[in-house]
Amino acid sequence: MFNLIRADLYKAFHRMYLYIFMGVMAAAAISYNVLFAYAGAPREVAFGSALSFLMFPLFLVSMFVDIVTAEENKEHTLKNTISFGISRSKLYLAKNISAVIIAAAVAAVTLGAFFVSGLLFLKAGEGFTSSLMPDIFLRISVALLLYIAAIAMGTLLAAVVKRNTLFTFAYFGMLVIPVMVFKLLKLANHIFSNAEYAMLLTQTQVIARGTQAQLLTAVWIALAHIALFVPLGLFLFKRQEIN
Repeated sequence: MFNLIRADLYKAFHRMYLYIFMGVMAAAAISYNVLFAYAGAPREVAFGSALSFLMFPLFLVSMFVDIVTAEENKEHTLKNTISFGISRSKLYLAKNISAVIIAAAVAAVTLGAFFVSGLLFLKAGEGFTSSLMPDIFLRISVALLLYIAAIAMGTLLAAVVKRNTLFTFAYFGMLVIPVMVFKLLKLANHIFSNAEYAMLLTQTQVIARGTQAQLLTAVWIALAHIALFVPLGLFLFKRQEIN
């Protein structure tokens, strides 16, 4: 499986658009802090306000999954890989892991640019206490686990929906539509509030300002999604006819 992951990463990191995307994300992170510096806002305000953007990376997950699945779906080369005797289980899990590593690389560059520029351009105010940064890093860590859960969902969809455009629409639909449906249903019965609360999109909003107990709940929800989507995706991929 290591060789499969290495092959995926080799192809991904030899594509110029991935580096362009990293540069755009880093530039956006730096620009964010520059704007807050221009407004005279203290560092803790900028850092705290940035947590409201934790939902945004969920919408980028489809791109990371697409990077490791699109070529094989488009060129129909998956059957060649399987014909070499590579098990479908290893192949499917390798796609999940490769997408997580690529996403982690983008996150590292973006977060590095954000925090370094914040330290350089923004002045610390009275609210920049010793407990602030550990709290921010904790929330980001929980968010990263939610993103891994989203990658598990995206990889399942990519295994079922072979066309790139349809896959992207399917991913956004899985991410957004259940939340919208449960929002409407809870108007009729409050029990649907729990279902809405368990959605990944909802959790990325909760953890921005949530309590420690809510952060722990988010961890369990992320793990539950991973425990659901990885085995289910593997089951569907094993039963799928590869053309």
